[in-house]
Amino acid sequence: MVTNVKSSVDAALLQSIDIGSVLQRLRETGEPVFVTWFDEIQAVILPVERYYAMMDLLEDLEDEHDEELARRVSEAREAYTCGEGHSLEEFLADLERVGV
Repeated sequence: MVTNVKSSVDAALLQSIDIGSVLQRLRETGEPVFVTWFDEIQAVILPVERYYAMMDLLEDLEDEHDEELARRVSEAREAYTCGEGHSLEEFLADLERVGV
């Protein structure tokens, strides 16, 4: 849940609001504008730079997750070639523990 919303616009009023003034406020403050409907946030208008920064961060997190998975697979293959192994139940428990 979002708390401390600094700027919000009711969706019913969007038809009568000059979108240019909303965009101007967005440029001036850099703060997101929350669009509400019956006092519930339905959408968020973000400065495009902030959106791209968030997307870059998400992609970096996905890459880290993929690298971790690749490392674990490599370790498992190496262990298998050395005669070490784990049961399917142990493997599935490990995957669940790391959130895969």
